Amino acid sequence: MSQEKRAFPRFEISEQAIVTDEKGATLGHVEKVGGGGMTLRAESAAVAQKLEPGHALRVTIVEPSNQVSNTLDVVIRYRSGSEVGVQFVSGSETGKFPALK
Repeated sequence: MSQEKRAFPRFEISEQAIVTDEKGATLGHVEKVGGGGMTLRAESAAVAQKLEPGHALRVTIVEPSNQVSNTLDVVIRYRSGSEVGVQFVSGSETGKFPALK
């Protein structure tokens, strides 16, 4: 039995939620989400290669079926193939967002 290291468990979601970058380009779709972060499946191998662990970015999660979107700041914590784990971070106010690498 593996021991969970997360402060918040992640749950698989059944609805298609798309993750885009600040320019509106699709990064992938959300597979799991929890109180502290989410796992996304990158749109392609090329997109996955650009999502380097340690990088901070602002993403928008779009739920096409109900036309809801939320923009938030994240830090990439791991990448395994096309699976990318990100941590939600606070400080989206000007001057408090960590600089992109």
